[in-house]
Amino acid sequence: GETVEEENARLAAEEAQRQAEEAARMEEERLAREAAIATRGLSVVEYAKQFLGNPYVYGGTSLTRGTDCSGFVRGVYAHFGISLPRTSGSMRSVGYAVSFDEMQPGDIVCYSGHVGIYAGNGQIVNAIDESRGIGMSSVTYTNIITIRRLY
Repeated sequence: GETVEEENARLAAEEAQRQAEEAARMEEERLAREAAIATRGLSVVEYAKQFLGNPYVYGGTSLTRGTDCSGFVRGVYAHFGISLPRTSGSMRSVGYAVSFDEMQPGDIVCYSGHVGIYAGNGQIVNAIDESRGIGMSSVTYTNIITIRRLY
């Protein structure tokens, strides 16, 4: 048999091993979630970029014939089965907030009266205005109100 001290030592070692295995499993799951988020976000951006150069139309909702900023974001996400509210202001509460440092491609970036999709490398893809249509802009072109992640 084993002494009480030996048993306590064995039980402590077994518990430490169990905790280490649980921590490793949780870290593996976290990394898998981050990879899935990145993959989904890049798919959203790739889809959105196919509409670059298409027209801006105030109140419009057609990704090909003309849309405004919120119609653009809404239309892109609808392709992925995600329903969003109509206005840029109401998009500030969808999904969950992430910090500027946590921002990943596919996140929605909300400004005062405007919204775009973060494309990576400090850029958003967005329906800009009637003269520029759907294009790329700096994510920091003006003050960011919130960054939202939908997946």
